[in-house]
Amino acid sequence: CNSTDYFSQGIDSKSVVGGLNVTASIPDYQYPLMRKELPDGTFIYTRADDSDNTYYFDDTIPFGGVYLDYMNSIVQLSNGDIQNVTYTHTSRASMKQYPSSKFTAAVQDVENGLVDMA
Repeated sequence: CNSTDYFSQGIDSKSVVGGLNVTASIPDYQYPLMRKELPDGTFIYTRADDSDNTYYFDDTIPFGGVYLDYMNSIVQLSNGDIQNVTYTHTSRASMKQYPSSKFTAAVQDVENGLVDMA
């Protein structure tokens, strides 16, 4: 867009949160924003691809997608102020409490103190 990036120029490098580690709940698959990539390179983009939630609840298979790329960029821009973001699934209890909204269930996990953000 031929503009100058003033955001990152001249910013005081003072730490605000002091090396924070964040845990984030991923409420659902949403192409291309949130997905999982299996070891064989297959992408899981929808619940139809994972009808029994086998992959969704498996934290050994990492989440990925545009939203996570964006968050990882923020971590890099923080210069260590945000140390790490760990992405995980929404709890089964919150999903049972809010069966009609996976996103509300993820926010409930924040309220319950299970994760820092959704």
